[in-house]
This record gives sequence, structure tokens and C-alpha cells, in this order.
Amino acid sequence: MTRDFKPELLAPCGDWEAFMAAVENGADAVYVGGKLFNARQYASNFDEEKIKEVIHYAHVRDVNVYQTMNILISDSEMREALKALERSYLAGIDGVIVQDIGLASLIRKLYPDLALHASTQMTVYNLQGVKLLEELGFKRVVLARELSLEEIQYITENTSLEVEVFVHGALCVCYSGQCLMSSIIGGRSGNRGKCAQPCRLPYQLLEVGEGSGLPQRKANRGYFMSPKDLCSVDILDKIIKSGVKSLKIEGRMKSAEYVATVVRIYRKYLDRLFESTDSRNEGIVEKDMKDLLQIFNRGGFSKGYLEGKTGKDMMSFEKPKNWGIYVGKVMACDRAQGSIKIKLEEPLSLGDGIEVWNGEDESPGTIVTSIRVNGKAVTEALPQQVVEVRNVKGRINKGNKVYKTSDKKLNASARESFTGKFKKRIPIEGRITVAGGKPLSIIVKDYEGNKVEVKSSYVPEKALTSPVTEEKVLKQAAKTGQTPFEFKELLADVEDGLSVPVSEINNIRRHALNQLEIKRTDRYPLRKPGNLQEKLEDVMHFPGNSRNGEEKNLKISACFYKDMAGLEYESLGVDRIYLPFSMFVKENKERILSIKENAELFVFIPPVTRGNYDKLIKSRLDDIVNMGIDGILAGNPGTVKYAGAYPKIRIMGDFSLNIFNSVSIKTLKDMGLNGATLSCELNLNQIREMGKFPDFVEEVLVYGRIPLMISEYCPVGSIKGNFGKNSRCSMPCKDKDFYLVDRMNMKFPVLCDRIDCRSMIFNAKVLLLSDTVDRIKTLGIDMVRLNFTDENPKEVKDIVKMHRDLLNNGSGALDSYKQLIDKIKSRGFTKGHFPRGVQ
Repeated sequence: MTRDFKPELLAPCGDWEAFMAAVENGADAVYVGGKLFNARQYASNFDEEKIKEVIHYAHVRDVNVYQTMNILISDSEMREALKALERSYLAGIDGVIVQDIGLASLIRKLYPDLALHASTQMTVYNLQGVKLLEELGFKRVVLARELSLEEIQYITENTSLEVEVFVHGALCVCYSGQCLMSSIIGGRSGNRGKCAQPCRLPYQLLEVGEGSGLPQRKANRGYFMSPKDLCSVDILDKIIKSGVKSLKIEGRMKSAEYVATVVRIYRKYLDRLFESTDSRNEGIVEKDMKDLLQIFNRGGFSKGYLEGKTGKDMMSFEKPKNWGIYVGKVMACDRAQGSIKIKLEEPLSLGDGIEVWNGEDESPGTIVTSIRVNGKAVTEALPQQVVEVRNVKGRINKGNKVYKTSDKKLNASARESFTGKFKKRIPIEGRITVAGGKPLSIIVKDYEGNKVEVKSSYVPEKALTSPVTEEKVLKQAAKTGQTPFEFKELLADVEDGLSVPVSEINNIRRHALNQLEIKRTDRYPLRKPGNLQEKLEDVMHFPGNSRNGEEKNLKISACFYKDMAGLEYESLGVDRIYLPFSMFVKENKERILSIKENAELFVFIPPVTRGNYDKLIKSRLDDIVNMGIDGILAGNPGTVKYAGAYPKIRIMGDFSLNIFNSVSIKTLKDMGLNGATLSCELNLNQIREMGKFPDFVEEVLVYGRIPLMISEYCPVGSIKGNFGKNSRCSMPCKDKDFYLVDRMNMKFPVLCDRIDCRSMIFNAKVLLLSDTVDRIKTLGIDMVRLNFTDENPKEVKDIVKMHRDLLNNGSGALDSYKQLIDKIKSRGFTKGHFPRGVQ
């Protein structure tokens, strides 16, 4: 290998069994969640006492424990979250994984010795974003899963932070931290750990104007946003050469058997790469790959974006759940008897689970309780045999494909690996001394420098009959039993002619190993309980930030996601305009200057711009700033970092930065930002309670389509443009617009950037808060924002005029705009999270 260090293998643990499976199969580190404040709220997770047990068990065995607190934290939850973290901190966690920038800043102040890991939910995808995390005191960054190996290596070579990447497991179709789909349409927020996975549902992709008002045709419907799982075991050498510190397996919602299987196989091939023999150059054993597929896959695996985009080839259009392994086709079926005949292509055993794909959304399945070959009952059948399986009920036809979704033998083997006798042992050295007139003593030490010496109260005496021998002492002292240790070297200094009871040797060894175990678990002896409440009052006291509920003279901003042909931006009547970066070209300079005469003008830079977009922005930003713009609307940590190089312009944080609490606002202000659009997941009461900071503009979105997803994958190019690993995109988005249609016939517009073929999916319903304006005016905010995507110029002007009138005259002006409001509502509207907020 070209790297002189072996990356850690980091495993997911949703419950105690999964934790045991990870450790006993060779994980170097695990990540776990508490009962609250983590991004897998539907996992079993760990209470306070169980986390202590996890840490003790793991540390004795040289395994690190990272706690996930990778969700957004509200003001009302912040103190409770920090108290929960303090308990884990004192118990000895090795690091904490966070998404919320406000929570991160408080952790840095309260627990400066605790390693901060930036969650992939922070959407960090370029070196500038990583550099910003360095300044904020992070130790590690979990990079966005959309990066290529080349991009990863460039970052590792230019940062002091540890870099962690995902190597196996489920992929989100959206950039993590940028998905509001589950939140906005179902009230279950991915940013709060409760994603309902609407991306795993079927959709139809239609051109605007096509199929209007018609129900979906099943033939044109598929799981167009459901990616295959990531598997990179066969390119581990390339990943290691990129310089990453940690290889992360996804799966805190997966079974312990899944964790055991995946960790075992990745451990095998990671170790092989650092062996000195030729075996490291061998390929992946077929059985190992089959085991990975069998334990969980969605139509096979992909390498994600590690080796570049592959479009439709990384998606599982046919089925969004576990496929298992294909075992054959139905040769005949007897629905009355509930039996089918299959010619096998893979082994099948009693206790295996199978599914029959009948072309419907639900596939008939069963646990195999009966196998017959030539009319004879068997426990296992082999490939090429024709078998009869009974108790399979449902619509089944000849020719249907049959998949083995679970393998009893594989599951049993996986379970055996982490139950019963412990397998992971820590090598130690020892020396026991038996001398006349002196207490029996033993010294044990590990290879990390921990050393224990124990002296017994028993003093060896002269033997009357059978003196103890060195062989007998060594044999008895070496019995480490159910402890996590095994002696790699054990010496004995035994004086001749002495007697020592076996029980005394056992006692002294047991006592020594117990002390060594305690010593190994106490990694952080300097961590002591403190007056957390007093510290919290200090770090969360923001002078001058109170709100009195008085109405303010609110300003209006308008954000455009694309240039709107025919619109006179100069005469809109708004106080601020966010225009897309693509509009700021030399040919538009006069137009830009004209717009700036009538409103503050900010450049809107999308939340994700990696690749060609990033290079384009950086090459043109100097010229854009010289046009005299007022500021930049930045939706990503990387954008915030490079925008900070222009001190004469203002930086406004977009809602994609997920500002969910007062501490995050204060953190952005301290970083030099002049304002931020607050998270779209806040409700009115939460906004009202948030802190107000002098010279910092707090903005709230009150109208328009909310971006639900930002994806490196483009459904338009993959489905309509036939883009795949070996085929180029025909660019159907060049002169057409498209939308995705769900099972409820809701239409979600898709915006394609046509620079890096990235996509942005907007909500089917328009956010409309016209009848809430009186309450909005009392929130203590400074500005309301209007988003424009697919409106025409007249609608834009009418909507701006309505909001200006409502802000000036209150809800009494609503009657004047009834026709406009009814028109908006007829297309589908929502009040978002303003009434109730998210779970």
C-alpha cells in the first residue's frame, strides 16, 4: 500500500446485538445513538446505562465509540441535548457526530477535549467547506457521499482533519442534509432523524403539459429515485490510497446479522491489503460477494459516485427493498395448493425466505417449510434441481422470477459469530512470581502501555509433598476464560520446593486482569463532572436578543432559481433580489446595474456546486463582485468560506444551512455572516422564541415552492436522456421542463442545472401564508422571502404587490387579492411547517 496507516473500519450499531456483532467481527470503531437527538430515531438505540456498557466493552477491546447527535436541535431542546451529551462524555465516548452548527459550537466550548465529527448531514463536499470546519474546531469530517475518489484525495492531501467516507450500505438519492421531502410532504423530517423515505416510492416522470390530469400509467412508473446500495469492497485499495482515515458502513436500522456479515467481509479484505503476502492482490472471493448480496441488496450494488456518475445504472428502478439473490423461475404453480415448482440456480434450504416477483408492487413470499425433489422431502436442494415449495400464497404465474431474500445458514453463521464464546481477544504479556517469604505476585501489561502489578496476601510455603512447578503455574495462570484477554507471552519465576494452591493463582490472575480491564476502559481520567447548568447559562446568554412581539417594518426579498424571461426585475418593488449565478455575465452588466439601482442585489449560489459549477463560480466571482453586487446568498459551508474572501460584500446564509436555533444564528454572526434565511422546518412559535442579534438579518420564507431535494443524480437525464455508465445523456432538459408525479398524482417540478447535470426537485405545492401575515409581523424577523420558480412575469409582480400590501395593511387587505389567492390555491398550496413544525 502507498499509505503507511490502516484506516479504521467503522460499523453501525442500532442495538446491543448489532454492537456485539460489530465488535466480535472486527470493527475498529462503532457509532451509536442515544434514545434522543440522533438521525435514526426508529432504531432501538441506547439509554444512558447501555451506552456505558457499550463504552466499557468496546474500550477494553480497543474499539472506539462515537455517539451520533446528527440532527437539528431546537432552542427548547438545546439544554437537554447538552445534558445528555455530558453523561456520555463522562462515560468516555471518543467522539460525537453532529449536524447542527450551533450545537457544535457549544460542544466546542463546553467539552474542548471531545472530538467533534462533522456529519455528512452538513453537506461538506469541497476543500473550502473542510477548511471552515477546521476553523470551527472539528477533528473529523464525514464527506458528502457524492464525491469521487479524486475529489476525496485532493481534500485529504490539503487538510489536517481526519476524513471519513461511506464504503457500504444504503445511499440517499439526495445530498444528505438537503432533503426536505419527507419533512414537507409528510411531517417526518430527515434532519430530525425521522425520514419516511418517500424516495423509495414509485414515480412517473413527465414533460410539463404531458399527462395533465390523468392517472399514472403503470408502464411508465418506476422507483426512479431509489438507489442501489453502495458496495466498495473490491476498490478498497483505491479508497485507502485516497488518504481517508475511516471507512464507514451504513446500517443502524439493519439487523445484527447484517452488521456481522458486512463487517466480517470488509475486515477480511482490509487486513489483506496490508499483508506482506501475494494474497492482497487476489480478487474478491465469489462466496463473500454472494454473502453481501444475500444479506441485503437492492438489485445488486453500485460504487456510488466513487468512480464517477453512472446515472440509471446506480438505481433500482424495479424494486426499492431487499432483493436477495435470484434462485430461478416458476416452472409451474398450483394456486389451490399454494405450491410452486422452481428450477434452481442457487441452493435452497428449509428456513430460507423467498419472494416471487409477479410484476405487482407486493411480491408473494414465504419462509420455506417444505422442499420436495421428485416427490421426496429434503432439507436442502442444489442448483439445477427442480423443487416444489408449498405455502406460497398470492398471484403467481409461470415464468415469475423467484428470489431468496434470506438465507438461514448465513444468518445462523452470522449470529454464531457474536453469541456464546467471545472471539475478539486483546493480546497481553505477564509474569508471575512464586518466591519463599514473599507474597505471590503477578504483572500483566498490554501493548498500549497499560501495566498492572498485583500482590496476593498469600505467602508461598515449603511444600510437604508435591511442590508447585513452573509448568503448573503457567498452565493455571494462562486461563483467561471469559475475559477479553489472551496471553501472547507469559513467564513464571518459580522457586523450587514451594506450595501454592491453585485457587490463589486463579485469584491473583483474576484480580490483575480485572484491574487491567478497568485501566483500559478509563481512557479519559481528566474528565470530571462540572457545573453544567452554570456553564450553559454563560454560553447561551445572548445580551440584547429579547423579542417584545412588536410589529416591525418588514422588508421583502425575492429569490429566483432561474432567469425569468420578460420580467422587469427593476420594477418589482422588493427590497432585495437574489438572482441566480448564471445571470451574472458580462453581457448582462448593464441590466445588473439597473436592477441594483432599485433593490439590494445578491448572487444566489446553489447549495451544491461541486465539479464544473464550483470551478466556474471561482473563475468568475471576482468579475461578479466588481459589478457592485451587495452580497452572496450562500447555502453551503464551502460557499461561506470562499465568499468570506470578499470583505466588502455581505454574506447571507440560505435555508439550506439548516439554521434551527439561536445558537446557530450567533455562530453564523461570529463567522462574519450578515444574515440568514431560517430553516423551513421551524414553526411560528419557534421563530418567535429565537434570539435577535444586532446587525444580523433574519429572513423567513413565506411564499413559493420549497426545494425538497438536491441530487447529483438527474432523473430527467437517466430516464428521458438514457444516461448510464456506458451511454451519454441526450439532454432532454435543454428545451423542455419536467416533473415527477407520485402515487397521489402530485407533480414535483425538476430543475436541471445543465452544468454538472445535477437536479433540484421542488415541492408540488406552493407555500402560501397570506392569511398568516399578522402573526408573521410579530415574529421579530427582519425580512420575508418569496421564492419564484415557474410563475409568469405578471404573477410575480402580482404576488410581490400582494405581500407588500399585506405587510403594510395587515390581513384587512386580503379581500383585494382573493382572486389571486384562489388561483394559487387551485394549483395546490401548503402552509408548510408554520402551524405545527416537524417531529
